[in-house]
Amino acid sequence: MDSKAVISEFHKRQSRKKVDSTVDRYTQDVRDWAEWLENPGTKDYDLHSRNRDAKTLWDATTHDLRNYLGQMLNNGGYAGGTVSVRESSISMFYQEASRMAEDPSMSIPETENPAEDLDLSGWTALKNGSKKEQNLKEGVQYLEPDEIDSLAENVPNPRLRNELIVRLLYHTGLRRTELTETRLEDIDTDERAIKVRANKTHQNRTVYYQSELDTLLNRWLNVNRKSLATAGSDYLFPTTHSEQIDPNRITRLVKEAAERAGLQSTVHTDAAGNVRGKVTAHVLRHSFAVQSIKNGMDTRRLQKLMGHSKIETTERYLQFANNDLREAARRYGPGSE
Repeated sequence: MDSKAVISEFHKRQSRKKVDSTVDRYTQDVRDWAEWLENPGTKDYDLHSRNRDAKTLWDATTHDLRNYLGQMLNNGGYAGGTVSVRESSISMFYQEASRMAEDPSMSIPETENPAEDLDLSGWTALKNGSKKEQNLKEGVQYLEPDEIDSLAENVPNPRLRNELIVRLLYHTGLRRTELTETRLEDIDTDERAIKVRANKTHQNRTVYYQSELDTLLNRWLNVNRKSLATAGSDYLFPTTHSEQIDPNRITRLVKEAAERAGLQSTVHTDAAGNVRGKVTAHVLRHSFAVQSIKNGMDTRRLQKLMGHSKIETTERYLQFANNDLREAARRYGPGSE
């Protein structure tokens, strides 16, 4: 299905939920984004089009979206609030596209939401008129280790499988779609390693989990999983009715666990009134990165584990190492009580 048809379907689905004027604005935002991707230099604010190749909606990366929004803000004269709404529209499109991909007749590839990894908390130009900037003062959202334990202990049924999913996302820093694509052959229980099929970056990598997951993983592989009618699946996580768990199911189970554990809170409400909670599946990836930095891991190694194409994406987590140093200096430095 080409981009025009997908955007048209997005418009139709959104029309069932929102007023026409809002849907029209969101749809036009996505059309502009698709045009920018597919036709470098078409937009008058696209001043460095020679430095990038044409892409489809499904090839877009977080770096592309950051570049696009930055051009609007810095070269196009768009207001901060407008740019913030544009990002929300694009994110909403990819969320809807993920649901569309569940219908094989639409021929929509599974893809990552480029807005999911996007951190614009340092863009001061977005502060005026941007509810998102005001509500995301904490920057990167993450959970502390004791909160991870609480989250894992409050997962819905099937409990063992869902606890393993939560803890694997935290231990490895995997994206939810990378975990759903993981096959049995990708798991090395002796090395506690998982080979990642990195469809987003085309940079395959290996991630690792700690020994504390041995019992959970072994029980899943050798007991619970074998009892499923879909046990013959090649994938690590089949369900009772499917050979491969859907990424949206992971999203839902994490959000439900967060609600049960009392960890959920609102960090952003977009222009249409849609609420974004603090705890999502992607927050477990951030939590892995933050804890790794706090434990002393250098950014180059962390970059390889997370599959970031640019070191700048990884370096945003350095603020948490600096925060720890500041607190240690205040607590233990000369003159402290």
